Amino acid sequence: MSACPSPAARLSNPDALLSRTDLRELGLERRAVDAVFRALPVVVLPGYSRPLVRVSDYLALIEESTYRGDRVR
Repeated sequence: MSACPSPAARLSNPDALLSRTDLRELGLERRAVDAVFRALPVVVLPGYSRPLVRVSDYLALIEESTYRGDRVR
């Protein structure tokens, strides 16, 4: 039986899904996790109570929210 890949390993698969717990394991604090879930489309599967976000959406949000001195924050 194979174990579920870690959240860090799933970041290489844009179609993978992340839960709130996964985002915490990636180092985000609770308020940051809440902000991610407010900013992104949320996947809610029937019969499953935990909301999820797609890795591709999460990575795009991080890229859009990263300031490198080329624009005003």
